[in-house]
Amino acid sequence: MRSSSESDRLAVRGLCAAAAALTLVGCASGNGDDTGMPDALPRTSTAAQPGAFVGECGSLTDGEVYERAGMSGLKPVSRNGIKCRWEADGGARYVMFTWYRGSPIDRERSVAQGIGHEVHDLDIAGHRGFSSQNEGFCEVAVATGADFVHWLVRYGVGVTPSDPCAAPTALVDLTLKKAK
Repeated sequence: MRSSSESDRLAVRGLCAAAAALTLVGCASGNGDDTGMPDALPRTSTAAQPGAFVGECGSLTDGEVYERAGMSGLKPVSRNGIKCRWEADGGARYVMFTWYRGSPIDRERSVAQGIGHEVHDLDIAGHRGFSSQNEGFCEVAVATGADFVHWLVRYGVGVTPSDPCAAPTALVDLTLKKAK
């Protein structure tokens, strides 16, 4: 009669042998093209093209942001390669740049529509995009290859200019002019 610990060791050995066999079978199966890709995944011959390169904060200086935003009292509060933000009045008014790498612009557009914003298609310097606005703010986004750049200006409660999208449109336009 075997002891309990000997039975346990035999069971573990059996499980290890079964796992090894399954691993070998898995490595040997497939479509024979040596890509390492399972048969069930679709294959595409064209990859999404990367977009234009934009530097930190859309390649814009603080002065260029202040001038185009037309807001007094803005101060930079965050700055990195994909997102920058300038605020005034403790964050009640702000300007924000975001660079979405490998993200579909239509998803962002759908979100804006889904929350009830007024959305308009636009084209800036040959780049397809949209503007989205609601009381006190406007955001403008344009595609560059598989990426898109996005500028948002929040004017604050009761302080919406006659054309709230003029500032973010000017910011996008300058970003595209500076893109590489």
